[in-house]
Amino acid sequence: MAAAVMSIDKQKARADEALELVGQLDASMQKAVYIATKMFLAAKETPEEKGKPKK
Repeated sequence: MAAAVMSIDKQKARADEALELVGQLDASMQKAVYIATKMFLAAKETPEEKGKPKK
C-alpha cells in the first residue's frame, strides 16, 4: 500500500513538473507538444484498446 502511495506521489510530482515546463512555452509550441503527446499515446494503444470508448 505504501509503495502505491509513493508511486502516485511520484507521478503527481512528474505531472506538476511537466505542467510547469509546458506553461513556459508559447501557445504554438504548447499545441505541438499536445499533438505529439496524443500521437505517442495513440501509438502505444493495443488493438483492443483502440476499440474501447474513452473515459
